[in-house]
Amino acid sequence: MSEQTILRPVGFFQRRWQRQVPLDLLFWRDMVVVGTTINIAAMFASLMALGLKASLPVAMLIFFAPLPYNIFLAAAVWRTSDLAAPKKAASARTGAILWLVIATLL
Repeated sequence: MSEQTILRPVGFFQRRWQRQVPLDLLFWRDMVVVGTTINIAAMFASLMALGLKASLPVAMLIFFAPLPYNIFLAAAVWRTSDLAAPKKAASARTGAILWLVIATLL
């Protein structure tokens, strides 16, 4: 059996948690672009649910559905920033925390 058949592809979350994705890509693409898009979609979906007379708890569940993903991305950025220069790491960590707070509240 060859070595390639033994190795399994590593999943999306596992690669990010194990710091295998570059910090810039993780911060800008995964968190800022994709994460923000998911949060905006959840916000609109929750507003639509309210407009369609869904209960407030249902709308809140829709709104907060991305929260575990947001926390994961912020934690992954925090962990991956250990591999960057101190100034860049501090900026990435601050940005991740600010993004998490804004994404959760808005």
